[in-house]
Amino acid sequence: MLNLSDIEQRNIILLHSFDGEYKLKVSLGNIQIENQEGEVLTKLSRQTTLALFIIGHYTLSSPLVDYCQKNAIALAVFNTHLRPIFFLSQGAEANFLLRQKQYQIPAELAFEFAKKIISNKILNHIHVLKLKRKKSDELKEALTQLQSYHDTISDAQGLDQLMGIEGNCAKLYFKHHFATINWQGRKPRLKIDPINVVLDIGYTLLFNYIETNAKLFGFDTYVGVLHQLWFKRKSLICDLVEPFRCIIDRQVLKGFQLKQFQLEHFSINKQRYVLQNQYIKKYNEILMTCILDYKLEIFIFTQQYYRCFMKQKSALYENFEFIQENE
Repeated sequence: MLNLSDIEQRNIILLHSFDGEYKLKVSLGNIQIENQEGEVLTKLSRQTTLALFIIGHYTLSSPLVDYCQKNAIALAVFNTHLRPIFFLSQGAEANFLLRQKQYQIPAELAFEFAKKIISNKILNHIHVLKLKRKKSDELKEALTQLQSYHDTISDAQGLDQLMGIEGNCAKLYFKHHFATINWQGRKPRLKIDPINVVLDIGYTLLFNYIETNAKLFGFDTYVGVLHQLWFKRKSLICDLVEPFRCIIDRQVLKGFQLKQFQLEHFSINKQRYVLQNQYIKKYNEILMTCILDYKLEIFIFTQQYYRCFMKQKSALYENFEFIQENE
């Protein structure tokens, strides 16, 4: 199992390939990346590589997979639309005690964990909105309302009520967070505007990065406390992502304000906005960089969540606090 120093000293490598197919192989104890002509583009050492996120068209060899397993390098492969194709992580799959506790957690304790996650998410919503220098009366009222919603979490009687609180808060938060850039509402996967498209890209990268962390501890990613069991849904990762969504929200707003993200970068296909291929790499790099700015916080949060589960004590849960300078 990795420790904090591993996270500090080792890197997450993001590889893109849209124009042609690249080859990854092991050479002299390093991961070597070659183009179609066999030219060596770069080499990665096992001492400095924590995970490879591969997007696009690459050729992988069985020695490479074996190399990644032996050196605890996570390997995640996605198509150009960020649909997961393959995931390998030689983490702590044999941690049967943790999985046993996941499967047998008392309903009351699971609900306490769920309330902690939603509480953490709403507190970060409040903090993000407080970062705005110019606060209208409407925004101040929204902040008061968000705090009021947060204070009702302790009295929630079930997951339906808890998710209702979260949904009301999210609607209010998005309305004011994106108020300056023509916000039309959060519509996951519908691609109704460029903002929703970039949010989906960012949330997907965040989801897969947090999954990499969770697998290092041996969690069963399909068993959550807030999101319940559903076919092929990694409910635990859906849970762990919630407090960190604000990282993407903040970067997306900043990107549009600074013109890093622009309407001209998108085309419309069947009434859905689609990011043009020549901009995919740029967008992924910007969003992945903002995630990696918090790689230590994400690891510490996951580690603390692991300890909470092992000790079966929700009181040990420590919030992730999103701190940045004012806009």
